[in-house]
Amino acid sequence: MSTWIIRGESIHSQTNTIIYQLDMYEQFQAQGLNVGDKVFYSDSTHITCICKIMSITIIDRITITMQIIDDHHTLANTHLRKIWGLKNLDIFKLEDIKMLLLNEKEEKLLDSIWKAPGTLEGMAKYEHLDNYLFQFKSAADDWLREEEKQKSRYQFFKNFSKEENLATMNWEYFEAIGEQLPAFQMPLLKEQALGKQKASMYVYRKSFLDLLFGESNMEVRLDNFYSSTDSKLPGFGQKSLGELLHYLLPNYYCSFTNQEMYAIEHLYKETLSISIKEKYSIGSRIYHYQKLINQSYLIEKYLTIVGRKTDLPIYYEISCFLRFVYNALKNKESFNVPSDRKECAQYWMYTIPHSVNPGLFLDGKILTLYHRKLGDIRQYKTKQEVWKQHRQLYKNSHVPYLKTSALFQFCHEMKEGDYVFIKRKEGQIVAFGQITSDYLFPQFPYAPSYRKVKWLKTGKWVIDGRLYYRNRLINLSRYENTLTYLLELISE
Repeated sequence: MSTWIIRGESIHSQTNTIIYQLDMYEQFQAQGLNVGDKVFYSDSTHITCICKIMSITIIDRITITMQIIDDHHTLANTHLRKIWGLKNLDIFKLEDIKMLLLNEKEEKLLDSIWKAPGTLEGMAKYEHLDNYLFQFKSAADDWLREEEKQKSRYQFFKNFSKEENLATMNWEYFEAIGEQLPAFQMPLLKEQALGKQKASMYVYRKSFLDLLFGESNMEVRLDNFYSSTDSKLPGFGQKSLGELLHYLLPNYYCSFTNQEMYAIEHLYKETLSISIKEKYSIGSRIYHYQKLINQSYLIEKYLTIVGRKTDLPIYYEISCFLRFVYNALKNKESFNVPSDRKECAQYWMYTIPHSVNPGLFLDGKILTLYHRKLGDIRQYKTKQEVWKQHRQLYKNSHVPYLKTSALFQFCHEMKEGDYVFIKRKEGQIVAFGQITSDYLFPQFPYAPSYRKVKWLKTGKWVIDGRLYYRNRLINLSRYENTLTYLLELISE
């Protein structure tokens, strides 16, 4: 049984049956559709129900009868097109596509969202996190390579934090954490915190007991752990306390050193109040930062995009991700687009076929698209005119909408001064250039239409698993996150 998304009109019928029709020239969209297949039925704005194909008849038109099996809620298309694993589906990008066959992974993801629709808006709201997670995916093994050492640390703190052990803790017992916290690999920090006992053991015990077993709400307990004169650990700074918090509560809190805090403030800068540092103490900030991490579905996004890499607590992996973001922000060098860039310049992705040698293609310094019998595309004012002419010329109801739409864009929408990424089908960017001519129609029969291009940068940048477009040419200008990712990618 296959699973599809079918887009049609809004359902107003009181019955549990949908009658859906296609023109004969649209038959190609329904190839592979069978009785019994599962359908996510969508109108122009929402997926409104799940259906089952009951019958398919072909006479003058293709008539598909569907039985509604679940219509308890809806999923907004504006949110779905921002979800990793669904955002690149053609049906969310082109209004002319009415039916789309889902692969197993896409079906499983969409089904999980249907079963928990309350997660959709939040996951879409924090779409920008996806790009950072995708970049971390290829580097994750390097950032998570101390698994055995970390297992030993977690086991130490699991025993250390038992109430009976903390209640009877002496200095030697407490001093043992000096061999466990990464912050204390710097001798000066270790000496500052553990060089000598700076308060009665009651203060040390109280700090841990109040944090882990106190009766106040967690925000107050964190505030006291970081700031209270009665229970703050003497000689401990934000780095050591931030690490300690994670090891004591590894299933509930990230590590909160300055690096993680910096990364969080960057990742959530649109959500966090400008005055949050003034409004909240450090403990309260950490409480709200951790809450924001959870509310943004960062864990769910991490598991989907990166996947579990260790058997350690998930917040250890999240902490490593945040440190990766910090490192990237502090060390990245942005790619400089030439200073003569036009304000209204657009960005395009052009895919070269398997059969074309990339080296020879780059040497040619032109982009080509075959118009075949359609002739000079400048004579058509709309995409619909191109489609109509194609039917007449080829005497075929089947119209390659994506290819003919790309021809129209290549002629009418692409402009001199626009920028273009050149992609191989294997999932690799091989060049970044600037369009230097208008649409040019060839003087020789059977030659393709073309535009001249100047290469600004050439190389090999792997994007396998990231971008998948069926069309030869696509305008990326409105896909801000994708565009930012690609510009940063070619700056490496």
